[in-house]
Amino acid sequence: MPKPSPAAGQPAEEPKLVSVKLNKPHTHNGQEKKVGDTIDVTADQEAWLKRKGVIGAEQEEGK
Repeated sequence: MPKPSPAAGQPAEEPKLVSVKLNKPHTHNGQEKKVGDTIDVTADQEAWLKRKGVIGAEQEEGK
Protein backbone atom coordinates (compact mmCIF):
# COMPACT_ATOMS: atom_id res chain seq x y z
CA MET A 1 0.00 0.00 0.00
CA PRO A 2 1.55 3.36 -0.99
CA LYS A 3 2.23 5.98 1.65
CA PRO A 4 -0.07 9.00 1.55
CA SER A 5 1.41 12.13 0.02
CA PRO A 6 1.89 15.18 2.22
CA ALA A 7 -0.90 17.71 2.06
CA ALA A 8 -0.51 20.39 -0.57
CA GLY A 9 1.73 23.19 0.61
CA GLN A 10 3.26 21.14 3.44
CA PRO A 11 6.85 19.92 3.21
CA ALA A 12 7.47 16.17 3.20
CA GLU A 13 8.68 14.81 6.53
CA GLU A 14 12.45 14.30 6.53
CA PRO A 15 13.60 10.80 7.47
CA LYS A 16 15.37 10.31 10.78
CA LEU A 17 19.13 10.04 10.30
CA VAL A 18 21.65 7.90 12.14
CA SER A 19 25.39 8.64 12.30
CA VAL A 20 27.45 5.60 11.32
CA LYS A 21 31.20 4.98 11.32
CA LEU A 22 32.68 3.25 8.29
CA ASN A 23 34.64 -0.02 8.57
CA LYS A 24 35.48 0.03 4.85
CA PRO A 25 36.01 2.75 2.24
CA HIS A 26 32.66 3.84 0.77
CA THR A 27 31.26 6.38 -1.70
CA HIS A 28 28.47 8.42 -0.06
CA ASN A 29 26.59 11.14 -1.95
CA GLY A 30 29.28 11.07 -4.62
CA GLN A 31 32.14 11.59 -2.15
CA GLU A 32 34.83 9.03 -1.36
CA LYS A 33 34.89 8.28 2.38
CA LYS A 34 37.68 6.53 4.30
CA VAL A 35 37.66 3.91 7.06
CA GLY A 36 36.73 5.67 10.31
CA ASP A 37 34.77 8.48 8.63
CA THR A 38 31.25 9.13 9.93
CA ILE A 39 28.25 9.63 7.64
CA ASP A 40 24.55 10.29 8.30
CA VAL A 41 22.16 7.74 6.77
CA THR A 42 18.54 6.62 7.01
CA ALA A 43 17.60 3.40 8.83
CA ASP A 44 17.21 1.58 5.48
CA GLN A 45 20.65 2.73 4.35
CA GLU A 46 22.13 1.69 7.72
CA ALA A 47 20.69 -1.82 7.34
CA TRP A 48 22.11 -2.12 3.80
CA LEU A 49 25.56 -0.91 4.93
CA LYS A 50 25.54 -3.47 7.78
CA ARG A 51 24.64 -6.31 5.39
CA LYS A 52 27.53 -5.29 3.13
CA GLY A 53 29.97 -5.09 6.07
CA VAL A 54 30.65 -1.39 5.46
CA ILE A 55 29.63 -0.53 9.04
CA GLY A 56 29.53 -2.50 12.28
CA ALA A 57 26.51 -3.41 14.38
CA GLU A 58 26.96 -0.75 17.10
CA GLN A 59 26.11 2.74 15.85
CA GLU A 60 25.02 6.02 17.48
CA GLU A 61 21.67 7.72 17.06
CA GLY A 62 22.12 10.80 14.89
CA LYS A 63 20.07 13.83 14.06
